[in-house]
Amino acid sequence: MPAGSPSKKVLIAGASGAVGSAALTHFAGLPDLDVVGLSRRPPIVPLGKARHMAVDLLDREECARVSGAMKDVTHVVFAALNEREDDVVAGWSDPAQMAKNANMLANLCDPLFDSAPGLRHISLVHGPKAYGVHLPDIDLPIPLRETQPRAPGDNFYYWQEDYLAGKKLTGAGQADWTVTILRPYTVVGTAIGGALSPFLVLAVFASLRREAGLDMPLPAGRGEIVQFTDADLIAEALAWAAETPEARDEVFNLTNGDVFATHDAFALAAEALGVPIGPVRPYDIAEELAEVAYLWPGVVAKYGLSAPADLDAMLGYSPQVARSWSATVAPGDELRWNLGSTIKVRQAGFGACIDTADMMRKYLRRYQDLRLIPPAP
Repeated sequence: MPAGSPSKKVLIAGASGAVGSAALTHFAGLPDLDVVGLSRRPPIVPLGKARHMAVDLLDREECARVSGAMKDVTHVVFAALNEREDDVVAGWSDPAQMAKNANMLANLCDPLFDSAPGLRHISLVHGPKAYGVHLPDIDLPIPLRETQPRAPGDNFYYWQEDYLAGKKLTGAGQADWTVTILRPYTVVGTAIGGALSPFLVLAVFASLRREAGLDMPLPAGRGEIVQFTDADLIAEALAWAAETPEARDEVFNLTNGDVFATHDAFALAAEALGVPIGPVRPYDIAEELAEVAYLWPGVVAKYGLSAPADLDAMLGYSPQVARSWSATVAPGDELRWNLGSTIKVRQAGFGACIDTADMMRKYLRRYQDLRLIPPAP
């Protein structure tokens, strides 16, 4: 290795997503580290010293050319995710969709095992669907712990875990590499065009209500009570896991450290955009967003935003999942997505946390700073 060159190189797959872009920013700020992000689209966050390469992880030959040539990779962060476009929720139980996500990991790692003799660590970013929270017919304990057995049926998280376990068993790679699996809950970060960015949907909805001269209605009834995880917090945990012996070959739940009612996010978005609070009433945010969507190109032009003028390009398929934020749930179903214990990761040495309301305010400011939504009035 030439004198003065970094001694470690991290490869971040899914670099344009909420977690991947946060990891790209965080790792790029660390010394003695070369950082490369892979994704089809470029991240919208500043790259700093990191580099981005446009790669389709579903293209095995393309992955072989790119990752097979990266002989100096020491760490991998796999935060890539492919969701079903027509029905995101149905895709979580769709074998064809599971196969896509399993193949992306194999397409990236197979050539790395052959070409990168210094590979030391792989991190996977999964989530509570590993416990089956998306399956309506199973009863889960509260809190969920990492010792919870696998849920019935297939899950691409399991396929990815088993792929890496099989590779370790057969001695793939040229070094004794280890794995850490993080399971964040309801991630909020900085990305556009994705399928799991309901908070961005809410920020755009507030922007459009303001432009239309309308108030921000507050959802009626009971909302879900969930745990959120800041993408910046995940990035910190990924850096911790990459170098910490206590994280080797372990699985950790990861949350902000508190609980939050989704209905409470609406007032925060209204405050940031200067939208008056309206009456409490039942409504579907995806349907009401569609009613004012025609205003979005004008908003982009009026405020000189960097966001796409095409609202579908901006939000992707996220309105499909955002409707759960405005939905009313039956009494007793507030915890349908369950709560996870984070005792294990804290005892292992990672104790970072953030108040979820403060996290939401932070991202509303960040969206404004990046000119994704209009500034405060």
